[in-house]
Amino acid sequence: MAQVIKKRTIVLASVLKPVNETRMFEKLGATFATLPNAVVHIIGFPSSQQLVQHENLQLHAHTAKPFGRLSHQRITAPVRILFKLLQLKPRLLIITTHELLAVALWCKFVTGCRLVYDVQENYYFNIRFTKSFPVVIRQVLALAVRFKEYLTKPFIDYYFLAERGYVHELRFARPYLVLENKLPQRLALKFRRHQAGNTRLIFSGTLSETTGVIEAIELAAKLHQLNPAITLTVIGNSLSLSFLALLKRKAETYPFIRLKVSEYPFAHEQILEALGQADAGIIIYPPNPSTASSIPTKLYEYLAVQLPVIIRHNEASHQLVNHLKAGVLLTTHFMPETLLASLREGFKPLDSPLIYWESAENELAAIIKRLIL
Repeated sequence: MAQVIKKRTIVLASVLKPVNETRMFEKLGATFATLPNAVVHIIGFPSSQQLVQHENLQLHAHTAKPFGRLSHQRITAPVRILFKLLQLKPRLLIITTHELLAVALWCKFVTGCRLVYDVQENYYFNIRFTKSFPVVIRQVLALAVRFKEYLTKPFIDYYFLAERGYVHELRFARPYLVLENKLPQRLALKFRRHQAGNTRLIFSGTLSETTGVIEAIELAAKLHQLNPAITLTVIGNSLSLSFLALLKRKAETYPFIRLKVSEYPFAHEQILEALGQADAGIIIYPPNPSTASSIPTKLYEYLAVQLPVIIRHNEASHQLVNHLKAGVLLTTHFMPETLLASLREGFKPLDSPLIYWESAENELAAIIKRLIL
C-alpha cells in the first residue's frame, strides 16, 4: 500500500498588500512552492490582474475590493484573516505586518503553528518620522507598535528582515535572516533593458515626501532646461490622496512629466516593463531616520534590469552602485551640465549573482524546512 505523504501548509498574510505583491508572491511564495510536500497560501487584497492558481500556490482575498489606509475595514480585516487562518490550519504562518501580530498569536495557540514575522519596515521610525499619521498621535502610536513587537517576541520562531540595517535597528528581532528585496533573475531577464538612450528618466515605487519623488522632479526639470528631450516617468502608488493631487499639479506645470500613479499598488510587471523602457532611474532620498539604513528595492530592480542609476542616498547604496559601475552619485552641489554629459557617455551596470533573489534562496529554504518539520 502506497504511503500518503502529508502536505505541509505555509500561509503568508498581509492586511494592505495584494495577494500578488512582489515579496509575498514572486519571491517568498514562489520559493516555498518549490519545496517538497509544501502547499502555499497567500492572504491579502484582491489582485487587479487575472492570476492563474497553482496546486502548490493558492491566493485568498480577505476583502471584495481594496480599501484605504484609514478605512474602518482595516480594523475588521485581521478578524477575517484569523477565520481564514483557522480554516487553513497552517504548519507555518508568515505575517508581513505588525497589524497581524495578535491574530498570529491566536492562530499559534489554536493550531500550534510555527510563526515567522517578516519585518518589511521599521514601523517605529516610519510612524514617528513620516507624515502617515497626524502629528499629535505619532509618538504614542509608534511606541505602542514597538511595545507590541517586544511583547510578542517570545512567540516568534524566526524573523525575516527586509533591510540589512534592521539587524542593528531592531535588536529584538532574533533569530533572523536578512532577506533583501532583490529581484528574481527570471524577471530580470524578462524585462532587461536593451535599447540605448539617455533622455528617458524614471522614478518608481512608493510615492511620498520621504521617498524623494519631489527631488526627482526638480532634478529632471533642471536637466530638461538644458536638454528639452529629457522626460521623466513617475510610476507608483501613494496612500495619500493629497500627495497624489500635488504630483498631478506638478505634472501640469512640467509637461515633460508622465504620471502613472494610483492610490493602490501597480502590478509589479507594469513597473518592470516601464523600467525596461527607460534610460536611467532616479533615487534621491531626503534625510530621514525611516530610510537612513535602507538599500531600496528599486535600486536592486534597476541593477537587475541593467538600468543606469542616478542616486543620492546612503553609503551602502553608493558602494553598491560604484562596485557595479552602475551610474552617477549625486553630490550636494552637482552641476546639471556634468550629469548630462555623464548620461550621454552611457552606463551599463555590471552583472553579479549577489543582486538577485536567488542568492538567498538556499539559506531561506533550509530555514523553512526546519520550521515545517
